[in-house]
This record gives sequence, C-alpha cells and structure tokens, in this order.
Amino acid sequence: MLFVLIGLWTIGLLLLVTDPRRLTTRWIASIAFTGGSGGLSAVIHDYFIPSFYDKGWLTESVSIWMLHAESISSLICYYGLPYTFLMFTMVYHPNYSIWPHRKKWIPWLLIIPVLISFIFEPASALDPIPYQFVTLWTAPYILSGIVMLIHATVKERNTFLRKHRMLTTLAAAPTLFFALFTLYVLPTYFGLYEWWRYNAWVIGFTLAVILISSFRYGFMGLQISIQNQKLDYTLRAITSGTTILNHAIKNDVGKIRLFSEKIKSEAHESDPSQLVSDIEVIMNASQHIYDMIYRIQGQTQEVILQPEELQLDQMLEQCVAMLEPAMNQIQIVKDLRFSGKVWGDRAQLTEVFTNVISNAIDAMPQGGVLTLKLIETKRTISVEIKDNGVGMDKKQLKQVFDPFFTTKSGKKLNFGLGLSYCYHVIQKHKGTMDMHSKQGVGTSAFIHFPKKKGVGPT
Repeated sequence: MLFVLIGLWTIGLLLLVTDPRRLTTRWIASIAFTGGSGGLSAVIHDYFIPSFYDKGWLTESVSIWMLHAESISSLICYYGLPYTFLMFTMVYHPNYSIWPHRKKWIPWLLIIPVLISFIFEPASALDPIPYQFVTLWTAPYILSGIVMLIHATVKERNTFLRKHRMLTTLAAAPTLFFALFTLYVLPTYFGLYEWWRYNAWVIGFTLAVILISSFRYGFMGLQISIQNQKLDYTLRAITSGTTILNHAIKNDVGKIRLFSEKIKSEAHESDPSQLVSDIEVIMNASQHIYDMIYRIQGQTQEVILQPEELQLDQMLEQCVAMLEPAMNQIQIVKDLRFSGKVWGDRAQLTEVFTNVISNAIDAMPQGGVLTLKLIETKRTISVEIKDNGVGMDKKQLKQVFDPFFTTKSGKKLNFGLGLSYCYHVIQKHKGTMDMHSKQGVGTSAFIHFPKKKGVGPT
C-alpha cells in the first residue's frame, strides 16, 4: 500500500499546486488525501510497527503513538472519502452554479452523518468503525456521486469538456464503486474484512488514467507536458512583431478586396441600405488594421494587450459578417448562449476569431457547415468554431500551432503564422486554445477564457 500512499498524496499535492483557488481542485485533492490516509494506515500497520519491533524501537509510548496514528488515518479514509467524493461531484457538475445547494450550509449538513458515526462504538474491538451505521450513509454518498459524475459527462454539450469529464469519471467512478464494497458492504453484510487490500490494484488503474491523461489532455487542470512551453519559446524566438502585423494586414486587405467587389456589383442594383452596411464592414476592417499597428510594438516580439469589456457574441457576429462574401455555399449555424461581458483586447481577439473562421472557410472549398458555439461553464467562457471540411491527420494536428507550419502550401501570402499568433494571444489572455480534427470529417477549434482569472482593466 506504500505506492497508494505516495501516488495519491503526490497527485493531491500537484493538483493543489496547479490550481489551489479552484473549488473542484480542492475537493478532488481532498479525495486523494483521504484515500491516501487509508494507505498510510496500512503502511503503519504492515511496515512501521513490525520494523520498529524488529529493531527494538517499539517502546510502549511509541507503540501507543503508532496505534493512534494508524487509527486516525483509518478513520480519515473511512469517513472522509465518501464525504469528499460527494462534495467534489456536486461542485464538478455543470449545473452547480444554478443549484440551490450552493448555499454554505450544504457541506455542514452532509458532514452530520460523519460526526454521528463517532458516537457509535464498533461492534467488535477489532472493527475500526461501526459498520452497520456507517454503511447506511456511505453507500448513498458514493452511489450518488457516481451518478452525478456520469450525468455530468452525458449532459456536457461541449465536446472538448466532455472528454475531460469522461476521463475524470473513468478515474474516479470505478475506484469509488470498488471501495464501496471492500470498505463497507463486504465487512458489514458478509464479514469479509481484508478485501480492502485489493483496492491497491484499482487505485493503480486510477493513477495510470490520471498520468496518461495528464500527458495527453490534462486532468483537472494538471497537465504534465512541455509542448506549450516549447511553443512559447519558439514563438518568441522566431516571430517578430512586424511579421504578425503583416499577417493581420493580409487578412484585412482581403476583406476590403472582397467587399469592394461586392459593393461594385451591388451599385448596379441601387440598394443604398446594403451599400451602407458593406461600407461599415470596410471601415471596421480599416480600423482593425489601425488598431493592430498600435498593438504590435515594433520588433519587441511581444503582443501588448489593451483590455476592455467585450461581448464575445457580438464580436463573433461581426467577424462572420466581415467574412460573409467568402462563404460560398457555406451554411452558418450559431449557438451563442452567452451574452455576458468579458475582459479582453478587442483588436487581438477579433484577429483570433477571424483567423480561425477563415481557416474553417478555407477547409470547405466545396461548401459545408460552419458552426459557432459560445457557452458558459462553471469556470470558463468557451468558444467553439467547427467546420465539416477536409480536416487534418494526426501528424498535421500535432504541428498546427507550430510557427510557419501550414496546410495551405499552394496559397500565396500564407505564412503559417495564423494559429501560432492565435495561440499566443489566447495565452496572453490567460486562456487556452485546442484543436480537434479528423481527416475527412472536419475540425473544431476550442477557445476557453477563464471567468475569474482573465485579463482585467489596466
């Protein structure tokens, strides 16, 4: 059980170091610490006490101290694990923000059965806890938590967030379900007390899931990967401010050209209202070029943000309007469910959205469906821009944020810097950007802005 103790407590510490302010992080770290306490109890009983006895160190006072430590560690596991698990699944649920149980008294209400358990005496001197009473509340706690995890995964509509919920459910649900039987049900109703030792195998599976998912996708904010650090370093080393400025100018000049042609053709139809609308688009594109010139600081290789309150739904609508002439045979589906405000740099984020939408349009030369989603989760504002175009293979997807990498080698004035720039801007906003793609199916770009740690006013 030593590796259980080390593994769970290490995961708990890493999670707290990674994001100590997030409520879900604190609760899942609590699960790791309470579960690891059971491993500590076993280590004291199986290793420390026999070792101290063999070396002659097990005096009466040391023996009493170790027995107390073993008992306390055991109780923390038996009583703390179901409680922390249920609390985690509650705050982790996507509907937690609108549930009435967010009131502060809920954690205190749920801990009442834990406290009452100390009143009852174990049926036998060898029993660590009063199994008959404890099982009455631990079983509903654990089963309710598993149901909420599964429900949260099914309910999640954002495909990127659903993958993370699936990994969390895979890591937590089997282990807690197995622990329900080995720690509580089997001792209570079948008199089998030593099956808890098999928990080590299931916990090993959980640690493997956490470790693998941390490398590939991240787990509850924990991501053991040097890819992002490498990308930051590469982008700073080879991308100058003037190069990014050229890329921004290229995009907006393209918009001006498209709408100029549109105005020319519409002039023959004498539709003043439409002409005014198109002229406004050209004026916005020109203003964006002006803003970008003053955002990029010469050759400093640094993007300087000027944050203000923004409405992302309106920005996405404007970006689509600016690119509309290029959307031949493309159907636009909008699901913009968040209309609140966030802090960000209007010029930089407009460039990000324009770049991603332009890439989606280019991926559908024969037409297709462009889907824009904007949703609010408990800790992020998430944008999804999805196309059903040509897609990318796994090799291309791994390089998609690399500077100077492009899948549009046949096109002029394409530097392969668009997504590198987008990544850098979103990082400056303390957000994250991910791409999912499958060849022949399409590509989805996910941009997540933190609700509490975003860029504020300066």
